[in-house]
Amino acid sequence: MTTETILDAVAAVEDRVVELRHTLHRHPEPAFQETRTAALVAEVLSELPLSVRTGVNRTGVSALLTGDTSRKDSHRERTILLRADMDALPVQEETGLPFSSEVPGVMHACGHDGHTAILLGTAMVLCGLKEDLPGNVRFVFQPAEETTGGAEGMIREGVLENPRVEAALGLHLWGSAPRGIVEYKPGPFMAAPDSFTIRILGRGGHAARPHECVDPVPIAATVIQQFQNLVGRRVNPVLPAVISVCRVSAGNTHNVIPGEAELEGTVRTLDPALREEIPAMMEAVVRQVTAIHGADYRFDYDFRYPPLINDSKITALLRDAAQTVLGRERVREAEYPTMGGEDFAYFAGAVPSTFFFLGIAPEGETIQHHHPAFRVDDTVLKDGIAVFCRAVFDFLERDAVLEQRL
Repeated sequence: MTTETILDAVAAVEDRVVELRHTLHRHPEPAFQETRTAALVAEVLSELPLSVRTGVNRTGVSALLTGDTSRKDSHRERTILLRADMDALPVQEETGLPFSSEVPGVMHACGHDGHTAILLGTAMVLCGLKEDLPGNVRFVFQPAEETTGGAEGMIREGVLENPRVEAALGLHLWGSAPRGIVEYKPGPFMAAPDSFTIRILGRGGHAARPHECVDPVPIAATVIQQFQNLVGRRVNPVLPAVISVCRVSAGNTHNVIPGEAELEGTVRTLDPALREEIPAMMEAVVRQVTAIHGADYRFDYDFRYPPLINDSKITALLRDAAQTVLGRERVREAEYPTMGGEDFAYFAGAVPSTFFFLGIAPEGETIQHHHPAFRVDDTVLKDGIAVFCRAVFDFLERDAVLEQRL
């Protein structure tokens, strides 16, 4: 398939894709409440020669495009999966856009409306080129990326089977990258975003008589400080790790020492072994600090998404595809991984995959995600579609180059 043909097909659907994104942006829905979004996705997909399945992991949508696997350049029936997330965030929009959110307190503040529109456009283009497609494409529109991880449930309900998926691609519109720039990286790319809650159990009393109390507030402060020492002195410095205490809660007035304090936060790691070790290290800190001061504690740790690790061969395929449709000057390897998390990690853990960023930031600026003023530049939507389409054809058309890995 020629790149010129792909780009012409992308140009033909661009206006509709932009319109779809604006519609999605007006009607954002939080995790596992994406009913209107899923209905719109299913409606668009039903216009195409696809086998569409709704209600996957509650509100997810899956569609299969069956190409011509009898073609002479079809070495076997390969299937590649493309994924977009659909959920919005509990954020009150402050962009002033003419298509701003019409739902109070809910906003697409992370670009998922763009991801969904890009994947719908990709489905339109690939369906139009179906007769030249020597394999299958699975389109996955998943719920709940921002919360509990909708990807895992969709995998459990079979989106990687019938036919068996051999590779997966995903993208994220990225506010830290310049507009229209693709950033990729083989290996660890995004962190495991685990979380914790710690209760420091002391003994309350009058603020004028602290000697009769076990004050949980300074104990909590010591725990927080020691967590930073843990990262700085107990963790191998070549292995990235972050422990952030993001909420501290204790007491309700100025002259009463509270009976307990609560800490809530997140731990970010890229190395799977270190990820398993850190909770025990943290609990040892809490146990020792509380014991010194005569307090007790409760320690709860939640392993959330795993680290997102990109397959080297699929990443190379994606890089080459992006360079072909966008030019080498618009494709670059990311300098380092990000400590943000992504539940595409479940796909990457199941099949050879890669996840990449598509920049949306004006020159010299950074667009903050999860922010009331978050904006997506509509001009990059066509770039995401073109990269997806070129990568799909490259994967399905090539011979046994990937056979050893797949």
